[in-house]
Amino acid sequence: MKNIVCIMPYMGNSGAEKVMFNVMNNLDRNKFKPYILLYKCDNDKNSLIPFLKNDIEVSYLNINGRVRSCLFKYVFSIRKFCKFKKIDIILISDGTSNAAFSPFLWLFGRKIRKIARESNLPSLFEKNILIKGLYRFFYKNYDKVIVQSNEMYDELANKMHIPKQKIEKINNPLDFKYIQKMCAFGSEIVLPNNKINILTIGRLTYQKGFDLLLTAFSKIENEKYHLTIIGEGEQKSELIKLSNDLNIADKVSFISETNNPYAVMRSADVFVSSSRWEGYPNVVIEAIACGLPVVANDYPGGIKEIINSNNGIICNIEQQFANSLEHCLTLKNVALDKNTIDKIYIQYEQVLY
Repeated sequence: MKNIVCIMPYMGNSGAEKVMFNVMNNLDRNKFKPYILLYKCDNDKNSLIPFLKNDIEVSYLNINGRVRSCLFKYVFSIRKFCKFKKIDIILISDGTSNAAFSPFLWLFGRKIRKIARESNLPSLFEKNILIKGLYRFFYKNYDKVIVQSNEMYDELANKMHIPKQKIEKINNPLDFKYIQKMCAFGSEIVLPNNKINILTIGRLTYQKGFDLLLTAFSKIENEKYHLTIIGEGEQKSELIKLSNDLNIADKVSFISETNNPYAVMRSADVFVSSSRWEGYPNVVIEAIACGLPVVANDYPGGIKEIINSNNGIICNIEQQFANSLEHCLTLKNVALDKNTIDKIYIQYEQVLY
């Protein structure tokens, strides 16, 4: 049996955090003893911790300061943890941390297998000379780098010059049993009655393109639609102001984050992913797993590997949103192939082991 530790800032509701939550919960316990090492003990940001399986031991670094300013403290604290727990495999799933730790992986010795999981497109760091340099010169220190899409694979191999034999493409997994369980709990969020409910979930940031969505939604004259945006972020006040300026405030609801988005998805009619870019949008897979058709903006990343004619449509959201919305409402029996998802866990185990 191998001792494996997953290292990341928090275990909350972001896409990367949910992926690691699913992976660690579903690893074969005959092969792996899982540990999770988080940067901070923060109940608000570690909302998934109560739902981890009981045999997963969670520890915290609790270092005052960000990785970039306290890098050596982080590295040596992780090294100390790995020695104490006799760790065999390190799995790091945070883009900037992956890069920051890469020059120091030799400190952990050759016996420990070191895996990085990319959560976004490396080209996003194209203008950051430091991180770009870490990718190009030190990322090869990882034994394997896991990516979720063909575009991420191509960027690492061709732009960052990572040896192809070190890159493994594995799509994001889901935990169907967990999603079904959470749907059964119901939700504290009640969507409007007698409306066609459009739902979107994510951090209220420039990347997620909610300004594009609001502008496109304002052009739809049909009063039967209602848009619900769930999330928090630095653009919240700006987006609320935009909805007022566009005279659609009465047709848009802004709701803070929820620990159970799946129950809300079950009660909605259409999900929208309006991002400007993504690595491999986990929330889109979750929406499809809950039976929701998806309207997705045509953005870089893995979206084209998720959306097909049976579960949604990819469009230029600024120009084609209304027609795409109508099309999605005609789609029936939207679902993911559970067998495909089960194979993803096997792929993870093969790479990790």
